[in-house]
Amino acid sequence: MRTLPLADEFFLVGYDEYSGKPLVNAEVLDTGLAGAVVGELIIAGRLTVGETGIVTARDQRPYGERVSDAALAEVLKQREAHPVRAWVEYLRTEVRNMVAPRLVQAGIVQRVQSGGMLRKSIRFPAVEPIKAAGPRARLRYMLDHPEYLDGQTAVLGGLARATGLEHVLGAGTAKEARDSLSRMVEGLPFELQTLITGVDTAVAAVALTVRR
Repeated sequence: MRTLPLADEFFLVGYDEYSGKPLVNAEVLDTGLAGAVVGELIIAGRLTVGETGIVTARDQRPYGERVSDAALAEVLKQREAHPVRAWVEYLRTEVRNMVAPRLVQAGIVQRVQSGGMLRKSIRFPAVEPIKAAGPRARLRYMLDHPEYLDGQTAVLGGLARATGLEHVLGAGTAKEARDSLSRMVEGLPFELQTLITGVDTAVAAVALTVRR
């Protein structure tokens, strides 16, 4: 039975459980992680996405969960509504500092800092590597057993595809994995499909910057 929020699951898919290092470009991973936080709010019915892709609040009440309440507060304080991509790009600058402490507090990963003041490195190796690999293993299983697919795992798969994490699933060729992950997204409601599209475009912008 799943107990972890979407963003925590995506974090665990995107980080090596032994080294604690990101498995793709850190900015790309943070983009997906920001998308996962927004996804949590959509799944919980606290945010909605209109036909034009604009994100608005559906339920403004704080629920006492630090990560989602902080993200919702950012949406509420804006005078104008913004599309998914804008929110993903805005939240990604601090999203790792939002989500990682939740996993540390749960005893799933630990925060390890090395280096000096000018060049410090922060890693998040798992406390229990087998448990930390759980979301990745479940996602891999669903590629072969789509009849058991649920909504949160489908969003997780879409975010993995958007951020280029299909290679960590060990599922045939990269193209085969991407195609399977894309099929997961096709069955999602419009709001969540729009979320994945917003993450896709934000990741593409990061890739252009990196290539320059």
